[in-house]
Amino acid sequence: MPKVMSVVAVVLGLVVSAVAGCSSSPGSPKQQLIQNADDTCRTINKRFAGDLAYGQGLGAGDASKLRERVNLLKALRDQVRKMPNPGEGQAQLDSWLDKVGVYITGLDDLRGQLQNYRLGMDLVLALQMGVNEDAAKAVGPAAKRFGFEECAKTQKWEYLAS
Repeated sequence: MPKVMSVVAVVLGLVVSAVAGCSSSPGSPKQQLIQNADDTCRTINKRFAGDLAYGQGLGAGDASKLRERVNLLKALRDQVRKMPNPGEGQAQLDSWLDKVGVYITGLDDLRGQLQNYRLGMDLVLALQMGVNEDAAKAVGPAAKRFGFEECAKTQKWEYLAS
């Protein structure tokens, strides 16, 4: 009888573990989406802190950095959109995608303003940089709510943090 009880305990333990792991198993669509996006965000964050960092000031020469940042973020957004539906948390994912889109638009606007810079546009650039700061700061918490880790680390996305 003790052997039967041991077998029942082991089987029961496996069933409980399997049921507990169903909602967040590594193979779930949501977990796959998180893992894939976080892998991409890890690369983006390294680039934003490295070769695409703003440096001491932002000038016309940084337009190519802004273009590359926009391209990387658009590729991330497209990658996530092509992934299967996460099954849960779609509203949080959509909110994050919207915030990433706002940030992309702001970066692209700033890039255009730098390329077309004319004397006296400093205030316009400063205002756009402020908009971008706010947009970058909004992306992180939205990412965290969905369950992202690397995609929530947006400090290097901000102008002043670099």
